[in-house]
Amino acid sequence: MELRVKLEYDIEKISHKIKNKKRTKKIVKVIILISLIVLFIINLILSIEEKKHIFGIYMFHIVSESMQPTFYKDDLAIVKRCNLEELQKGDIITFKQEDRIISHRISEITYKKGEKQFITKGDHNEVEDLEPVNLQNIYGKVVFIIPKIGKFVNYIQTISGFINVCILIVIICILVNFREKVINNRKIKRRKYEIKKLRDNYKIEG
Repeated sequence: MELRVKLEYDIEKISHKIKNKKRTKKIVKVIILISLIVLFIINLILSIEEKKHIFGIYMFHIVSESMQPTFYKDDLAIVKRCNLEELQKGDIITFKQEDRIISHRISEITYKKGEKQFITKGDHNEVEDLEPVNLQNIYGKVVFIIPKIGKFVNYIQTISGFINVCILIVIICILVNFREKVINNRKIKRRKYEIKKLRDNYKIEG
């Protein structure tokens, strides 16, 4: 009787472990899929034409030290389109100046011929920017900073970089699946042996 209870308990325990392994495998696959989707979205945002956005969101690689210590070179700025008329002194905006994309803080709001303009300044700079920023040159307001992934984002923006990262993720997925199969095959063989041994002992005792 005790052997029967033990056998049933072991079988139930083994089934529970197998379910947990399957659940873990599904979670890994979901994480990999989400990573690919996020990677695709980031690449899409950065690859489309200038002044375009996805759901009102831009991403910009910080290439200077002018806003330290608020954020640093090689950080990634998440910029959201907003009502430009509602921008206030102290907001950090991203704008185009000649051929450069700059993210600086609004230090003053002025008007020229009835048109609103912004005087900006980098937090690390001692003086304000030379030229005022017109509304039509503003992308939006900086709402979030992701530290130190600007170079990586620039890399995946290139065709070769995007392909290489996708290949790496696929390789990791294949290796994880292969490892899981090897481990599961070993455990299945061991469990079959243990169950067979328990059954043989039960028959002998019976």
